[in-house]
Amino acid sequence: MMDFPGSYQRPIERVVLLGFMCSGKSTVGESLARRLGWSFVDFDVEIEKVEQRPVWEIIESRGEEYFRALEADLTEAASQQRYLVMAPGGAWITRPELLDRLRVGTLSIRLMVSPEETVRRLREDSIARPLRDEVDPTGTVAAMMADREQLYRLADVAVPAEGRSVEDIAFEIEQVVRTRRSAFGLAT
Repeated sequence: MMDFPGSYQRPIERVVLLGFMCSGKSTVGESLARRLGWSFVDFDVEIEKVEQRPVWEIIESRGEEYFRALEADLTEAASQQRYLVMAPGGAWITRPELLDRLRVGTLSIRLMVSPEETVRRLREDSIARPLRDEVDPTGTVAAMMADREQLYRLADVAVPAEGRSVEDIAFEIEQVVRTRRSAFGLAT
């Protein structure tokens, strides 16, 4: 785990998981929420429920800006909740102002996975995702990750998420949350 310095003037009430697609945000988020006894929201799943169609269809029919506006609305709603673990989509971080909306009381965690592992997970995933049907998307994934690197560095904590179990990663993040909450004299 790499911990980035930051000011923690309020206790942690929310956790937002950042990372490229297939980095484990949804599976780790569900596990972390269960471990903490908090609620969990997967942004893509929530948007699909409201729109009653898959993300790819929303973007195809209404455009990416429409989808990003839905993410922004969901972010605003989440910023008002307490005891919440969030798993936004992989490109959510390309609008860093959304992270700024969550900052106070929110711990941001970057899940780090290599381009090669991302492609391996992408091939095994049952969800229709961009790049999945390319012959070898590794170069494209690496380039996209490199383009987003400065944005990923906005996270408070970076956690390696490759070659580890979901429970191991969730446990590590849980310990960070509980330690920081106990610094405020709060029950963990």
